[in-house]
Amino acid sequence: MEKGEAQSFYCMKTLLALALAALISPLCRAGDTAPRTFDVIGIVKKLKPEIRTAVIDHEQIPGYMDAMVMSLEVHDVAEFTGIKPGDKIRFRMHVTKDDGWIDELKVIEAAKAPPSAEIEPAPLKPIVPGETLPDAVLVDDQGKSFRLSDLRGQAVALTFIYTRCPFPNFCPRVNRQFKEAQELLKNDAAAPRNWKLLSVSIEPDRDTPEVLAKFAKDHGADPAHWQFATGTLRDITKLTIQSGLNFWDDRGLIQHNLRTIVADSSGRVTRVFSDDQLTAASLASAVQSAAGEKPCPCSLKNP
Repeated sequence: MEKGEAQSFYCMKTLLALALAALISPLCRAGDTAPRTFDVIGIVKKLKPEIRTAVIDHEQIPGYMDAMVMSLEVHDVAEFTGIKPGDKIRFRMHVTKDDGWIDELKVIEAAKAPPSAEIEPAPLKPIVPGETLPDAVLVDDQGKSFRLSDLRGQAVALTFIYTRCPFPNFCPRVNRQFKEAQELLKNDAAAPRNWKLLSVSIEPDRDTPEVLAKFAKDHGADPAHWQFATGTLRDITKLTIQSGLNFWDDRGLIQHNLRTIVADSSGRVTRVFSDDQLTAASLASAVQSAAGEKPCPCSLKNP
């Protein structure tokens, strides 16, 4: 390669690198690594502009995720302009270790008719503060059977996850928040010590005690304070219904809402976190408050 050609080649490489950096940088949020980006096609099932979320039945994403129905967030609600339920759209999905979002929603086939009403899961009666935490027979990550009521005397934060959950805004986010809350509570010398974080799997056929034990270790769970549990599908389904959580199988992956319940040492519910309300700081604060409360004089039995 002649000197002039080499200089031209170097300049072209530099310009290409700068152009690539300019394209990538807007997608990176502070503290995140560069996202993986996928081009995806799906059918819009529902739009929820008030929470910047679209429910989309998307096709398989090769190398990342099977086809499924998901609630996906946008950063700007203007992305929904011109989009309606029933439209077939193309969009970009961006995924980092800790976050996921979509953008550039484009209609590729408009809905030909108003979408038929979907049969949704029956509405649940949400558990509320003041009620008693439901009891259930569970199996911990060491294979030992126990009841939720055995944890009386400790404040308990109960949540529901499954280990294969793929998208960072769902179970992985809850797992991170539980880990951070665990560290906040353990590192606070003034915090009570009578508390327990409990993550119950909603996929018991796969999440055996052995799977959960490895998962707990990989996530830095302190067995003295953060426990993972499984059980029979019947017992777990009963517990989720009583706790205000719906879950169902969607082509091999579990769909579910998010629910974390905090109860005091008597089993009285003191705080309920739904969907995206949970943060590590709010969870740690709720657990600390519940652990410091005196037992409720009311009946410990469910009505």
